[in-house]
Amino acid sequence: MFRSDRTIGRREALRFLSMGVGCCALSGLAPVGALAAQVSGSYYADPKNKFLPQFAGVCQGVRQMLVPKVGPEKAASAAREALSGFKAQLPILPDVGGARNPDTQYIVIAAWYAALGQALFPIGLTAEDVGRMVYDLNAGELKHANPGASLAAGAKRFTPQSYAQGVRWAKWTQKREYPGNWVAEFLIGNGGDFDFGYDYSECGVVKHLKAQGFPQLAPYVCLNDFLSSHAQSTGLIRTATLALGYDRCDFRYKKNREVTQDWSTEAPKIRARAGELGWA
Repeated sequence: MFRSDRTIGRREALRFLSMGVGCCALSGLAPVGALAAQVSGSYYADPKNKFLPQFAGVCQGVRQMLVPKVGPEKAASAAREALSGFKAQLPILPDVGGARNPDTQYIVIAAWYAALGQALFPIGLTAEDVGRMVYDLNAGELKHANPGASLAAGAKRFTPQSYAQGVRWAKWTQKREYPGNWVAEFLIGNGGDFDFGYDYSECGVVKHLKAQGFPQLAPYVCLNDFLSSHAQSTGLIRTATLALGYDRCDFRYKKNREVTQDWSTEAPKIRARAGELGWA
């Protein structure tokens, strides 16, 4: 039932999730406070952006993974609800600069998780269940990705041009033009334990999921960063995230370093923090 068009399916949807650094009209759930101040419905709802068919591809995979847990009828119904909710949410997503901001894609991904949470929590699934399904879908698709292309994309991130772009982007975020945006500092390493990094003091994903009532889903979005870094051989290490209540996200990249963090190392940390953050 959840077939997207022939050029956009689950594989493209999950590639969309793993491209970046990091990094439903939900009934009764809408942006609140400062996040409501600036919205860009025309950008997110523009059919040329293909956000809806991308999420339809994710829903295909989620529905298949749900069948053994809840049966085919409930799985199909939940997938329909998630897709419908995501579609309705597009016009109210917070504006963070649209196409001028490479992290805008992660606002869309935050909406994926919110839509899935609204559809799946009522049928007994947890935040960890939702996070694991998307993580496993992403991991499966990355195994089928062109390794040469992934490594080439990773290598480009360790160039003077890429560093200059990172500096410019971070300085732009510090102007705080958009309340729902990230705020970051770009760091260039000294050739020792990292080559470059980001310190985030504000996170658009955390803000959006908190506004939608699903803060417990934000840490699971973050786990996909390690999958991407492994595929691109960018050597990510991260010791803290805003999603888990710390004062920053500390991304540190080193070319060709082994990525040792993954679901098995990070999910227990999320469970351990859940009680402190009021999610248990």
